[in-house]
Amino acid sequence: MMRALAALCASLLPVLACADAPPIPLATGRYEFTHWFAEYPDVPSIRLIVEIIGDQIELTNADSDEVFPFGIVEKGALMWHAASGQWIIGHDDGDRVAGEVGGCSDGPSVVDLVQLIYWTC
Repeated sequence: MMRALAALCASLLPVLACADAPPIPLATGRYEFTHWFAEYPDVPSIRLIVEIIGDQIELTNADSDEVFPFGIVEKGALMWHAASGQWIIGHDDGDRVAGEVGGCSDGPSVVDLVQLIYWTC
């Protein structure tokens, strides 16, 4: 009985986590973001072309190959990470409740949809 209850709770956690998600602050379209390094938060890096279609995001480097190779840098689903209060680029529903996100963690990348910043380590 306890195992069944635990399994049910685990399966509902991603659904509950997105129930309080704010609306995505950017409409479908093409945007220019700046890449920033989490360990140097005052030093902007390169520009990225960002395409958002619904809740899907794709970041492309067409600026300089000093940081990332030219081409698609990352793509995935925009997800609200309630624990950190940040938008992330997720690849499965478990990312919504990841223990750590962004920066130099092993968790999903953080994307600031208000200041148009893509954060990495």
